[in-house]
Amino acid sequence: MLHRLFLFQFIILILFLNSCTPGTQRQLVKEGQNPLSSEELFVLIADNSLHLEAFDFDGTFYFQKDGNLSGRDRLNNLDTGKWDISTEGQLCLKLRIWYYGDTKCYSVFSDQKPDSFIFFTENGARYYSAEYLTGDPQNLAKQIHKPNKKKFIRDQLAQEVQDGDSPGSKNISLTPAPPPSFSENDKNLAMTRLARNCPDCNLAGADLKRARLVEANLMGADLSEADFSGANLRRANLTGANLSGAKLITTNLSGAILVNSNLSNADFTGSNLIKANLTGANLDGATFTGAHLESIEGYK
Repeated sequence: MLHRLFLFQFIILILFLNSCTPGTQRQLVKEGQNPLSSEELFVLIADNSLHLEAFDFDGTFYFQKDGNLSGRDRLNNLDTGKWDISTEGQLCLKLRIWYYGDTKCYSVFSDQKPDSFIFFTENGARYYSAEYLTGDPQNLAKQIHKPNKKKFIRDQLAQEVQDGDSPGSKNISLTPAPPPSFSENDKNLAMTRLARNCPDCNLAGADLKRARLVEANLMGADLSEADFSGANLRRANLTGANLSGAKLITTNLSGAILVNSNLSNADFTGSNLIKANLTGANLDGATFTGAHLESIEGYK
């Protein structure tokens, strides 16, 4: 009896929390709330910090007034970049390493708690929960390296060559330095992080073997010829995605949404598709040998 009562109270609590948490920007606008204006954003973050949390990130950024950005995540990884505010009033972040160096822009709304904010992506989906921190409490500005003022010596070299006095010229090498190398593990981690929330992305041919992509948002993404063997895509949203020729061998797709997706010639050998929704999907040439298809929708 006590167990049932506890379970009932837990369900009520979850429903209450969900009802209090806006899931989309449109929902907030319907409730009469507006995003912070460009001026409000600048006053809020210039020379201050924000602690950002999402399903794939937990860390703090310091926004230097001159547009430089510095961040540290909960694993103590560091990155730097730039920040700006678009003409549409969105806060735009461009990191050197994280998120492949892509520019990400967000509309920012005030949350119910003081000094708390909600970030929404350009397609209106909720992404970050943010907490305002005055100044630079984590001393992140120290990793922002300002370039030294360059000195130029072309005229000096021209004069030396003209005078026949160029003692260092024999040591000049025109061979470009090799680009920095990254391990395969670094590349796979970065690709997995990107794929967790990447609607309409082009990830054709990507190596995502054994990637943990639970509830990933890959709506409309080009995933043709990608390798998801052994990956966990449980409850992932793949609506309208192109998975033609993709390898999904022993992949966990339980509860995944594959509505109107292109699954032609995809290999689902040994995969878990229990309660997945394939309504309207193109299944021409797809292989389902040994796949678990209990309670699946849209597949005969």
